[in-house]
Amino acid sequence: MSRYSLKPLPEHSDIFEVAVGWDSALGTFFVTVFGVVEAGHDPEVLHWLGGQPRQIATVEDLEAEVSPYAELPMELGRHLRNDQRDGDAGPSQRLSRFISWLLNR
Repeated sequence: MSRYSLKPLPEHSDIFEVAVGWDSALGTFFVTVFGVVEAGHDPEVLHWLGGQPRQIATVEDLEAEVSPYAELPMELGRHLRNDQRDGDAGPSQRLSRFISWLLNR
């Protein structure tokens, strides 16, 4: 599983964090939007999607879910696609990719 933190859009002073990532066990991307933290309390979850298998299938779908709250940088989109690709591979495939990467450096 991967997890990245995005800075909320300036107009969202009510948002503490926008978390996105890839959950390989569920085969889905996820987005969780947390409200501002109040002293002595956990942050409130304002929006959450990606807790069901294959709920958010592509980075483009994830970006559509994130766009009201934060900007998803292109570079992070590439990282997320790699997370999806690598998470879908079994251990032997990941080892083969790593060895290939080492040999082609």
